[in-house]
Amino acid sequence: MSVIVVDAVERVNSQGTQFTALIVQSDLEIVTSSNGNLYASVKKASLPCTVELEIAKRTLIGKELPGCIQKVEVPPFEHVNSDGEIVHLNHRWQYVPESHLTEQQAREVEELEELEVETV
Repeated sequence: MSVIVVDAVERVNSQGTQFTALIVQSDLEIVTSSNGNLYASVKKASLPCTVELEIAKRTLIGKELPGCIQKVEVPPFEHVNSDGEIVHLNHRWQYVPESHLTEQQAREVEELEELEVETV
């Protein structure tokens, strides 16, 4: 299980300090919508890093990192989606390095990956 770095962006933290963040993406997966339709999806997460933006863009995009992207519950917040619609969320997607996964989490990820292969 791994993710790939697909972009590097500049962000500003709550203290106003700029930093570089890597955008990591999961493998393509087939998901069933609430009405039963299948669609292809990828998960993305942001990962702060200490590499300068231009260097990150030149050298880190395309790199694979061992781990996965997992859903994490957070306090409710508003988000403006790509259509300009305001949606209320109570989760975010977070990169979890392979070394930080518990044995149970690693088994669950493996089981999900096996199911995805069977359904494709």
